[in-house]
Amino acid sequence: MTREVRSIDAALPVGEALAQYFGEGQVHRAYPVLRGNAVIGMADRAMFAAFSVGTVGDACEGAAPVFALAGENCRAVATRLARHRLERLPVVKDAQSLALVGLVARSDLVKPSLAHFDEEEKRERMRGLPWQVS
Repeated sequence: MTREVRSIDAALPVGEALAQYFGEGQVHRAYPVLRGNAVIGMADRAMFAAFSVGTVGDACEGAAPVFALAGENCRAVATRLARHRLERLPVVKDAQSLALVGLVARSDLVKPSLAHFDEEEKRERMRGLPWQVS
């Protein structure tokens, strides 16, 4: 999980959000949208293509935010990502406050498995070497 997350204020006009977050200097593909400290959704370029006027918060209206809880295991988060066909989820403190604490991406879920695989591969290579006894 990434703990330092750049988010979009729900009161920001759609045009400004497109220019600031999805213009030439675009850093991420999607951003959590916050109203106060609460997550109300995720914003990406496709969302704004369908909603070109009003605020970012207006564009998020009508859909319940999909999120992960800080204490959830990777399997539950991966299942939610797959079920909703998402690439990233905001991580919130609890379901009541929806206070943003981080962001988890599919690639974050693969990293622990990759580290485990690398360790196992190194261990297997070491087992294959003949040990010399002096």
